[in-house]
Amino acid sequence: MFMLMTYDVEAKRTEKFKKLLRRYLNHEQYSVFTGDITDAQAIKLRRELSKLMIPGDRVTQISAANRQNVEVNHLSKNSSGKGELKQTPVDDHRRDFTVL
Repeated sequence: MFMLMTYDVEAKRTEKFKKLLRRYLNHEQYSVFTGDITDAQAIKLRRELSKLMIPGDRVTQISAANRQNVEVNHLSKNSSGKGELKQTPVDDHRRDFTVL
């Protein structure tokens, strides 16, 4: 399955979450991780997160059967800060690799 996971925790605890999530997923941006993961790995990851999390921590998991069924858009404002948000489609997640 394809998974996107984010976390929102106290600043002093972010390194623990980053270290754990990097073992299973690709570190995309700050507290955002994505990648292909098996059901067994996802269960193991959630068990490890359960041990790490405390009340007040927030972790969001978004998953799909495969990366082809996920639509991703970057949202941005123009330089004046006025008007509608601009949506820019992103399809990096549909490939098995990202070109650096």
